[in-house]
Amino acid sequence: MLHSPRIVERRSFLLWAAAVLLAQPAHANDPAPGTGDDPGAEIFLPRMLVPAIQNNQVKRHYALLIKLRLIRRADVDKVRASMDRLQNAFVYDLNDIAAQGDNFDRERAKRRLTASAVRILGSDDIIEEIVFERVLERRIGN
Repeated sequence: MLHSPRIVERRSFLLWAAAVLLAQPAHANDPAPGTGDDPGAEIFLPRMLVPAIQNNQVKRHYALLIKLRLIRRADVDKVRASMDRLQNAFVYDLNDIAAQGDNFDRERAKRRLTASAVRILGSDDIIEEIVFERVLERRIGN
């Protein structure tokens, strides 16, 4: 079967491009495995809307954007595998925090979320920090 010169030229180009791509490291800036220089990672949780319920009434809503800073990039899959459980625990904790006081206490929320993450992930050396990127408050009524 004879191929047109154009088809042969395309195949040659594709073979050359594949060889070039395979010859280069996949992530040139990533440290070599086992060097102990894992740069960590960040995972953003989906935006959360938390009501502040006091005296059986919603007094305000908090819109939260939360970021998890991981110590090691290698733990990303473990955290993602537990994300449903983490989010459920975080919603419970955040509802409790929002119901107390007139302002959202970020430090108290960080402590509660960190404790829940340690309990769910089974280790305290996975999450370096929980960061509240945004906390927007919307008051209801007066």
